[in-house]
Amino acid sequence: MGITPTYVTVEGSTFAVRVKGDLAEAVRTNVQYAPRMGPIGARAARAMEQVSGCAVRDIRGDQALILGILEC
Repeated sequence: MGITPTYVTVEGSTFAVRVKGDLAEAVRTNVQYAPRMGPIGARAARAMEQVSGCAVRDIRGDQALILGILEC
């Protein structure tokens, strides 16, 4: 996205979060054994909300790279 990330840790998962317009990207930067998208996705959404100040309407992606659609 060409934007400097903000690093956020939520419940042991660390994300590099970038926000542009109504999109957010959260890249998980720490190693975790067998992460599942359910818990990781929820943590990524909270990280995106902390950085953007907006609610996350939807998430897409996998356990390493999560894209969020924001509702501001």
